Amino acid sequence: MQLLAVCSLLVLLCVSARSQNQICTIFTEAKKDGFKAMALVGLAQNLPDSLLDDVVPLVAEAFTMGIQCCSDEPLEDCNRDVADLFQSAVCSSETLVEKSNLKHCCENTATERTHCFVDHKAKIPRDLSLTSESPAADQCEDFKKDRKAFVESFIFRFSKRNTMLPPHVILAVTKSYGEVLATCCGKSEAEAQTCFNTKKLTFEHFVRNRVNELKALCIVHNKYGDRIFKAKKMIQYSQKMPQASFQEMRGIVDKIVATTAPCCSGDMITCMKQRKVLVDEVCGDRSVLSRMASLKACCKEHAIDRGSCVEAMKPDTKPDSLSEHYDLHADIAAVCHTFTKTPDVALGKLIYELSVRHPESSQQVILRFSKEAEQAFLQCCDKEDHAECVRTALADSNIDKMIADEIEYYKNMCAAEAALGDYNFEKSMMVYYTRIMPQASFIQLHMVSETVADVFHDCCKDQPGHLVLPCAEEKSTNVLDTTCNDDDYSSINPRIARCCNQSYSMRRPCILAIQPDTEFTPPKLDANDFNMGPELCTKNSKDLLLSGKKLLYNVVRHKTNITEDHLKTLSANYSITREKCCAAEDKEACFTDEAAKLLAESVELVKV
Repeated sequence: MQLLAVCSLLVLLCVSARSQNQICTIFTEAKKDGFKAMALVGLAQNLPDSLLDDVVPLVAEAFTMGIQCCSDEPLEDCNRDVADLFQSAVCSSETLVEKSNLKHCCENTATERTHCFVDHKAKIPRDLSLTSESPAADQCEDFKKDRKAFVESFIFRFSKRNTMLPPHVILAVTKSYGEVLATCCGKSEAEAQTCFNTKKLTFEHFVRNRVNELKALCIVHNKYGDRIFKAKKMIQYSQKMPQASFQEMRGIVDKIVATTAPCCSGDMITCMKQRKVLVDEVCGDRSVLSRMASLKACCKEHAIDRGSCVEAMKPDTKPDSLSEHYDLHADIAAVCHTFTKTPDVALGKLIYELSVRHPESSQQVILRFSKEAEQAFLQCCDKEDHAECVRTALADSNIDKMIADEIEYYKNMCAAEAALGDYNFEKSMMVYYTRIMPQASFIQLHMVSETVADVFHDCCKDQPGHLVLPCAEEKSTNVLDTTCNDDDYSSINPRIARCCNQSYSMRRPCILAIQPDTEFTPPKLDANDFNMGPELCTKNSKDLLLSGKKLLYNVVRHKTNITEDHLKTLSANYSITREKCCAAEDKEACFTDEAAKLLAESVELVKV
């Protein structure tokens, strides 16, 4: 059991150093609490049917073994292969094998056994519930009584529910939730609950965005392959580190791409090993660090936090020698020479040159321009007059204009979000998506509209004006990738299905071009579409938002081109009805009568 706990930790971190055994290096770098936390994540994710009481002693044993492995006479097992060590430890326990349904895996050996473990873990049902629904007072009492035990319980529960999330993300989520409680639990009971309700919404936004980001990353890699994924990472990190040369950036990106397949498959042993080697190599390159202040700062972080810090870095200062604009046409001879021999290198260089100069651009805009440039290169680079040919082919393609147009679009969306407020903006997104895909279920469109509203909530408030585009379009595209992946729209809405099958960079423009679906034939409006009763008088603001969205969904799908004025009238009447009936002595009778009137009014509106 001691070996099982320790190798669960090794699933999360592996090392390139040879001067120490693996466990001692991890114990030294992660420190006491980090070592215990990651051992707990590894156990919970791989043994989801275990109880916390089963796992806590194993974590303690892992800590003891960490001390032993750092002694003058380390144990022989301190340097065993990580995957073999973990799987052998699990398979040696009949109780764990039976409890976790791993008998079929333990009958295999070597690579087959590893694949079986990874596949088994990937099939564990996931539950994205974020927190306990216990009142703030109860959580604060537990938090104050024993903060470490509370955090331990949170890590264990969240890890069991989210077995495919990387451990560094789980620890970041835990840290964020701990900050919520630390802020709120010093207040009075009533104030603590109010504080908790407010902070919890922000926390849930953070978790949903992080989970969607990671999920979309894997979807892009699986659907479009290394080529598009590599291009995305070239843009992302060239924007962050414009001081790096193209060759340096190619090396970093190749290593990032190499970690993606194992991470997305759930093979956390290989994933975290390669991730740590990558960060260690980048942070060990003094030449690179000397030119990049942001990266240098991240490399000073705790070993557990370095990777997340690099991912979250803002664009560093551009080198003084970098021109404001990249003149492709002045460089076209060299570009075409490279393109005819190694097309991907030529396109990678183009993407790099654009990205280091345009941190204000989204990845998708640069990819759209690069796609147009690639077509021009294919058409022209073999010709004698290739320079003039490329100039003519790209006459209508202007990267600066493309960026400016998209920034203007997102600034207008941010202005609408600010004018409407969070809840009304979310309702407007519900209306928009119901218009273009009325065939989708309420739950599907509720999730899409909520997540899109989250995007603008984050990007409009938290980003300086010039970074709204990379924030908003990247996150909007993540929502689209997840939506297309989770549902088969070929049987729901062929127009959406066509957009889902577009090239990666053209998916969002395709969706935006869709007009309201006027051919959809909905069922008749009836009283069930206006589920109004006394319960509306006691619902919190989030539940009222859900009720309002359901009303809009039911009406809009009956007339997808209904005017905004008619929707405003309907929403106003709904609010008036709720206020009137909640003040009535006989609430039930009032809602029964008024809901019937609202239904009749709505039927007339959809006829207009």
